[in-house]
Amino acid sequence: MNWAYLHLMINHFPIIGVIIGTMLLVAGMVYKTNGVILSGLGTVVFAALSAILAYLTGDPAEHAVKGIAEVHQSLISLHENIATVAMYLLVPAGLMAIVTFYSIVKKVKTVHFLVVITLVLSVISSAAMVYTGRTGGHIRHSEFRNDSVEKYMFEHQNDTIDED
Repeated sequence: MNWAYLHLMINHFPIIGVIIGTMLLVAGMVYKTNGVILSGLGTVVFAALSAILAYLTGDPAEHAVKGIAEVHQSLISLHENIATVAMYLLVPAGLMAIVTFYSIVKKVKTVHFLVVITLVLSVISSAAMVYTGRTGGHIRHSEFRNDSVEKYMFEHQNDTIDED
């Protein structure tokens, strides 16, 4: 197993996790069920932790795929930039989920407000993670590339590469 394989295994967890966590939060709020809300919060925390792991395996995965003919550095750079933003959105959502979880357990009066804030952060994080997955998919899956991706690759084909 190499870093690219590990990255590909892990990177689906933050995407799917935050989406499922968000749906659980919505369901828990609609049905006023703390157990479902707690499940959603735990899932968002798991997604945030897995986002950190996916991020940490990203650079080694980049080095593993360099030199493969259909892999374009411009797409890797775009994905890396988007992934950084997405991680910095999801980690605060995960931290907020921890605070909210604790507040529910301790029966704090502002729980509803905290759940709403966590839900908003989770929705934003979901969108960012979906876009991150899309840009990551473009790196190796040329069948998903559209004209705008091809144009981006052409426009950035001569960009300099920062070596670590």
